[in-house]
Amino acid sequence: MDFSQKLKRIRKENGMSQEELASQLNVSRQAVSKWESGQGFPETDKLLMISNMFSVSLDYLLKDSSGTEIMTDGEAGYYVSRETANGYLAMKRSGAQRIALGVAVIILSISFTMLFEDALGTFLFFLGVAAGVAILVLQGIRQKRYEEIEQQPLIFEADFLSEFRTWYGHQSKRNGIGIATGIVLIIISFALNVLFEDVLNLAPQYEAVYPIFWASGVAILIINGSALISSGILAKNKEHIEELKKEQRGSWIFGVGFLLATVVFIFTGIVWNQWHPGWIVFPVTALLCTAITVWINSREP
Repeated sequence: MDFSQKLKRIRKENGMSQEELASQLNVSRQAVSKWESGQGFPETDKLLMISNMFSVSLDYLLKDSSGTEIMTDGEAGYYVSRETANGYLAMKRSGAQRIALGVAVIILSISFTMLFEDALGTFLFFLGVAAGVAILVLQGIRQKRYEEIEQQPLIFEADFLSEFRTWYGHQSKRNGIGIATGIVLIIISFALNVLFEDVLNLAPQYEAVYPIFWASGVAILIINGSALISSGILAKNKEHIEELKKEQRGSWIFGVGFLLATVVFIFTGIVWNQWHPGWIVFPVTALLCTAITVWINSREP
């Protein structure tokens, strides 16, 4: 694969037209067309701009990799270079961190209803929820990239795929430890509940510490879970494609379920002042949605 082929591929991977790339580089569309057809070559400053724009090395752009062996788990697919894979994982990592922050802010807002059992607590709760939702919305409207990686069979360079699967084996263990840590933090919150209420007989305000453990645990789960899933899409692409249709069939269930759970939680909190233990609706919803999704998928012929 020579420079012209690489330029055309990474441009398309990033959702850019020739006109858009030309505008970014301050050249004409005809110049980009010539580069991609092998009839011309950009100057050094343009090469540097392309390298920075698409987060690829000059060595990758200039080195002819036409003799590199290609591996795929299917007969045909979407070609993914080392640079593209690293860019995809970096995007998923930063996205997961923002999602974890938004969700953590929402969960931490529950502390206000435990600290202040009056209108102030309710006001601060909704203020925190609004901030968390804003973070999630901003993440949701960010430019979508690398969608092909998650929706199509993938083709890799053989040496990269071998290295990546070795790395994935070690990384998945670290992510597993992270997931276990998140679960342990959530379990500790329940142990503290017994300690504070049944053993030490502390004031209800001490319950405000529980959401700190919930938020921390859930954030850790989101970050490590996302890392495990995104790297697994690359390392186990064939299995991912096989499961994609099943996941798509049940994904709406979680959206509807947690929307209803949020409505129930807010309603019981405002009407009956049952913010605690009203939060139990969320883990119950997660279990029910998971069970329903598994049931739906099991019925697929």
